[in-house]
Amino acid sequence: MPRLLVSLLALLLLSAPGVAQVAPDAVVRGKLTFKMTVVATGLKGPWELTFGPDNFLWVTERTAGRIIRINPADGAAAAAIEIKEVAVPGGQDGLLGMALHPDLLKGKGHDWVFAAYTYFDAALPPVATGAKADGPYQRLHAKIVRLTYDPANHTLGHSVDLITGLLASSDHNSGRLKIGPDLKLYYTIGDGGHDQLANYCVPIEAQSLPTGEDVRAKNYFSYQGKSLRLNLDGSVPSDNPIIKGVRSHIFTYGHRNMQGIDFAPDGTLYASEHGPKTDDEINFLMAGKNYGWPHVAGYRDNKAYQYARWAEATTPCKQIRFNDLQIDPSVPRDDETVWTKEFQMPIATLFTVPNDWNFNDTACKDFTFVCWPTVAPSSIEAYMPKSG
Repeated sequence: MPRLLVSLLALLLLSAPGVAQVAPDAVVRGKLTFKMTVVATGLKGPWELTFGPDNFLWVTERTAGRIIRINPADGAAAAAIEIKEVAVPGGQDGLLGMALHPDLLKGKGHDWVFAAYTYFDAALPPVATGAKADGPYQRLHAKIVRLTYDPANHTLGHSVDLITGLLASSDHNSGRLKIGPDLKLYYTIGDGGHDQLANYCVPIEAQSLPTGEDVRAKNYFSYQGKSLRLNLDGSVPSDNPIIKGVRSHIFTYGHRNMQGIDFAPDGTLYASEHGPKTDDEINFLMAGKNYGWPHVAGYRDNKAYQYARWAEATTPCKQIRFNDLQIDPSVPRDDETVWTKEFQMPIATLFTVPNDWNFNDTACKDFTFVCWPTVAPSSIEAYMPKSG
């Protein structure tokens, strides 16, 4: 296992929840070797954070729709832009991913910052949402824009839409945005939280793929549960993978809620992904690969996960009350090994547990999800320690 991944997993495992049952997988607790210092407070839903070439921290505020710059020396913060179009009707939407062009502040005419956010678009067809998400979520979509930085005034402006009309939801929007060493934009879109909670009657589309006509018509319905790879103008790269005979923006598919991606120094693209109640995943993302969701969570091992298709229940779905701990008898469900297609297994899970695991642990009282064997990694950073 690469040293950068070992270091990453050690940091993740330090935050793994304590459990009363037999510990899932092998929990390795590292030695605390860093010091924590509060740099800034009062931020409104900070989501993306990255160091800029100006030695400031650049941060997106999810709920405020602002990109701010923070001086790490004294915590002083100032907004570079407030994007009025940002829509935040729920808890996983708003101003999300941000990526700085590698030529920023180098005098090459590429003082660009890329941002991804959710917005309302009444001109597009309504989005399929669950019973509790009818209202504002019917018109919620996502887009990626390019902003130009003015180094004299420390402000962003001149917004250019690169891709619009991506489906958004009340849940699982993902939204991580990176520029790769190939100068392409990489973006993650979740499955919308379908087949669970408020959206339990909406099928998961993570295995759906677009037709050639969909791509030409800019119909992005099938982009749910995917990672995308785009040219810096939003177009489809000519070397994107051809999947099922179609080249589109899709780079990988079969994802649930991939909130973290990052490139290692050698160009390897790592990803962190939320599992349902088990099996958060750490993956290598490789062009054209299928990562198995919703048929498989983590490894194809039939452990503590079944794919329950609530929308296909013999009792009309909306007449059934969703239960995250017990599948209604009228809902068809499959073990992981029922699905026999080739898929890319994760390089690690957080965590895989046996079928008799108690997900309703009373130690966590009304917040039983705190005792679930997942850590819900919201980001990932590839770190290569210095030798010697």
